[in-house]
Amino acid sequence: LKSQPGRAASMTVTTRWNQSRELAARLGVKAVILDLDEHCAAPEYCRDTEMYYTVPPQNTGVTDRRSERLIQSLSESGIKPRKVVLISTTGVYGDCGGRWVDESSPAQPTTERAIRRLDCETQWLRWSSQNEVEMVILRVPGIYAFSRIPRERLHRREPVVAGSECGYTNRIHADDLAAIMLAAMHYGGGGEIYNVTDGVPGKISEYLQAAARVLAIPALPEISLAEAKHVLSDGMLSYLAESRKISNRKMLDQLQVVLRYPDFNQGLKHG
Repeated sequence: LKSQPGRAASMTVTTRWNQSRELAARLGVKAVILDLDEHCAAPEYCRDTEMYYTVPPQNTGVTDRRSERLIQSLSESGIKPRKVVLISTTGVYGDCGGRWVDESSPAQPTTERAIRRLDCETQWLRWSSQNEVEMVILRVPGIYAFSRIPRERLHRREPVVAGSECGYTNRIHADDLAAIMLAAMHYGGGGEIYNVTDGVPGKISEYLQAAARVLAIPALPEISLAEAKHVLSDGMLSYLAESRKISNRKMLDQLQVVLRYPDFNQGLKHG
């Protein structure tokens, strides 16, 4: 986003896909193709802007090569945003055995995807410090909304692990996340990290059963964790292997946020 005195803010988004660029155009938003898996030149429109970096790392390795390429190009060109809000993940805390976690808790990622995210944070914090650019990191858990309900999975009636054997997961509604990103840009302190969650940890089985009810699908079959190891995907099993309760107190206190959907039972019906 970039604004000038007396003029409304303008927005430019980047995407890898023509389909996404066409969708943005239909919404009246300028979109530019930028592929961070290839050598890229830092876009000039990043200069003196409010920049939201939402690009996930690539799917393999332990370093974030996409951030590495963009940061190198920014450094070589001398292009500096006014402020950057970076989307990371609460996965960097690793398995906490169901304990409460806040921003002072150590980052101890155990999965490669979380290790890449922590590397992303480290790269951007180092660059921002060297270039005197304000940087805010938002650690985000699962993002949900009515439009993001995993419909195919629910209609296949894939089983869920019984709540008594599930660890705790955390989530944030997509609309609340968008509002929090704007708040972080305006109120977030440089170098600060904020956990972005509704503050109501729950079990993944509870969430999926609630989503099924919203779609008027009968309750999903429940299985034991031992059975799940033979039935569920590796990705789902990796989520089940971690348990933590994420505090959002710092976010609420410092970013002046009022959540629209503090409970997924209501939030699942919207957005």
